[in-house]
Amino acid sequence: MAKRFIGLPAVVLAVAVVSFAAGTVAQPRYPEIDRAEGALQAALNDLRAARDVFGGHKVAAERLIGEALNELQRGKGFAASRGR
Repeated sequence: MAKRFIGLPAVVLAVAVVSFAAGTVAQPRYPEIDRAEGALQAALNDLRAARDVFGGHKVAAERLIGEALNELQRGKGFAASRGR
């Protein structure tokens, strides 16, 4: 019985360590970039919902935001390919 009691804290500790490690791994690698992407996507959604009375400038802004989102994705791929 004493062996079982000693083993239980070890199991609890092992589960805690594995849970902590899994939570750490699950965190995004580039949280600032992810937030920027979210903000850009929200801006793009707002622009798409807006009336088109801006002489093509709204469409140009939509295109530029799309390019910015693409660049961020490419940048994350670049960083990830180098283990960063």
